[in-house]
Amino acid sequence: MPSALAILDMLPGLVAYFDRDLTYRYANATYAAWRGIAPDQIVGRHCREIVGEGNFPTVLPRLTEALAGTPVTYEYTLFDGGDARRVQGSYVPDVDADGVIRGVVVLVTDISVRRDLEARIAEKEIMFNDAFEHAPVGMAVTNADGRMERVNAAFAAMLGLTVVQLAGLDFRTITHPDDQEADARLFAEVVAGGRDDYTLEKRYIHKNGEPVHASLAVSAVRAPDGALIRVIAHIQDVTERRRADRALQEINARMTLAMEAVRGGFWHIDVETKRFETSPSFSRFVRGPERSGPIDLDTYGDYIAPANRDAASVQTLLDGEIDNASVEYELSTINGPRWMRCDRKLLRAADGSPLRIVGVTIDISEDRERQLRAVVAAETDPLTGLLNRRGLDQRLAQTSPGVAVGIIAIDLDRFKAINDRFGHSVGDTVLVEVARRLRRAVRASDHLARLGGDEFAVLLPDADDARLSVVANRIERALCERMTSDGITLPVGGSVGAVLMDGSTTSSAVQNFAAAWGRADAALYAAKRDRTARSIRLV
Repeated sequence: MPSALAILDMLPGLVAYFDRDLTYRYANATYAAWRGIAPDQIVGRHCREIVGEGNFPTVLPRLTEALAGTPVTYEYTLFDGGDARRVQGSYVPDVDADGVIRGVVVLVTDISVRRDLEARIAEKEIMFNDAFEHAPVGMAVTNADGRMERVNAAFAAMLGLTVVQLAGLDFRTITHPDDQEADARLFAEVVAGGRDDYTLEKRYIHKNGEPVHASLAVSAVRAPDGALIRVIAHIQDVTERRRADRALQEINARMTLAMEAVRGGFWHIDVETKRFETSPSFSRFVRGPERSGPIDLDTYGDYIAPANRDAASVQTLLDGEIDNASVEYELSTINGPRWMRCDRKLLRAADGSPLRIVGVTIDISEDRERQLRAVVAAETDPLTGLLNRRGLDQRLAQTSPGVAVGIIAIDLDRFKAINDRFGHSVGDTVLVEVARRLRRAVRASDHLARLGGDEFAVLLPDADDARLSVVANRIERALCERMTSDGITLPVGGSVGAVLMDGSTTSSAVQNFAAAWGRADAALYAAKRDRTARSIRLV
């Protein structure tokens, strides 16, 4: 068995003994190692000599106090050459059986590591307290019974209460009844050691009785042996988010119903990958329920009528040149060709670069057909089905610059007499028959118009003098053919005047027509006066 002195030499702390004159009578190996000399070089020397002038003024008053009979324990900085160590010194009086103090037992322990650890713990405590109190989300520290020992201001404000009102409450008492069971079950698993954390969306009860939707994250704080110390909860108010989610769900539901009610659907394109995705309703509309899977951008382009593909291109949006576009095109669908209106919008990233294109495509075939019918009705004479004056002006406006146009003016002979003798119904029959004969006399690309009463006009695009003469004579012969109604021969004929509008002037086709029509009309009336010749006068 080692001796007592050997045991003292094994201790990590400093052990020494001073007599009443403060002369060393003993120093263990650790004490000597700190001083950098052998133990036998310490014994017999004065404290001042070994401790040093820097430390002696600090230790002398305590040693004196111990020699007076009072044990002393204190902390001080021990200077050892260039090093400084924080130590705890204990000076214990050595009293004999007669009560006489013979010396002092000195115990010195290095507490630098402990002090550093304590400082770090204190720093972390300060940081935790600061984070706890000023956290933008709710926080609570709960014991194993579920009582909240500490809560922060954010959590209290979330429920319309004060920190004092919340502290000490069982978390179950402020939890919505429908959510108590799920939260309590998970909390019990943490307490039992079955888990260390859990997350949960739950409802608390506000002071005013309204539910507060929250996202709860719970973590256990355990001792090294696994025993539960405390439970820390982070609580984030998600009431507004839940409200927004519900509103978005309602909007999406309404939009889905709306898109189901109309023919078409939504789509989007990721600009970087060019990935094209459509809503299920749009995929069904285009390809049918049996092929409702994804459609890539190129495949979708194949469904667009070739004549419309350039107009339907999204390239300017992909390149970021524009942010919005609307286009109409013909699309091949499960129900045949349909006219669609496609509205597109470019979404950009924070730096302005193109990110995503979103669009909605809706079947407008019926609307387009109604519009076309309305346009036709507005440009058509309801009795004969020929163009009216407005329709004639529209065709003139569409004439390419520099193209020669033949103009034929037609006026029926003795039409007023027919109306007066046989009535307007017979007169209408005559007008319808004249329209039929005119259609037979011209090409499908020519334009026929009834300008009013018994006055008609014919436009021959891309004509010349020869063709104009041929058509004018053909029309005159057609009008002079015998016409009957209910077995009655009607004494009707027609006068024709024709001119060629060569399109060489800078004026618009409509302006040129006004001048040319005046010349054609003059030729018509000249023909009426010269009934015996029955010829066309070209002006």
